[in-house]
Amino acid sequence: MNISKIISILKKGELAIIPTDTTYGIICDATNDDAVRKVFLAKKRDFSKPLIILASDIEMVKKYTKKINDLEKEIITKFWPGALTMLLPKNSLISDLVTSSSPLVGIRIPNDKHLQEIIKTLDAPIVATSANISGEEVITVVTNIDKELLKNVSYVCYGDKISSIPSTLIKVNENKISFLREGLLTPKIKDEFKNNI
Repeated sequence: MNISKIISILKKGELAIIPTDTTYGIICDATNDDAVRKVFLAKKRDFSKPLIILASDIEMVKKYTKKINDLEKEIITKFWPGALTMLLPKNSLISDLVTSSSPLVGIRIPNDKHLQEIIKTLDAPIVATSANISGEEVITVVTNIDKELLKNVSYVCYGDKISSIPSTLIKVNENKISFLREGLLTPKIKDEFKNNI
């Protein structure tokens, strides 16, 4: 993986496809609306469907979100970095384009050193969404990526097959955890926080 090339592409507002800790992802600078728009168009994704962003560490999460409550902090401590996406109140540094005008943003810290390095060096969170046409199967093998989608991407990192299990998506509300998408960590979270389900 050519990290310096990926960072250069992201800084130009272009798109890349790389292996993440859950699937092959199409990525861009989450703070660049033109780049975010390119992701929607490349995937033929409806603009009403929000995108998930990745942060390098908890300090970056705090920079782009509002208050994190005690239960959220406890969950974060146990399961980040990892395949857990949390819906947190965003601040104005993340545009409504990313979240489809929702006040909440899906955010996680990936359990992948290369991804963390890319995000940290870029000094901004990245959008990361499966490198497929919207509604089609998640991409676990890079050779399965749609040729039309590839025309919109400046760099593709070829790697091994990846597990297709997505991140667990949760929202915390009044000390209760809602599971919005089942995923890799769902059983562990339910076991660890059974009193908050």
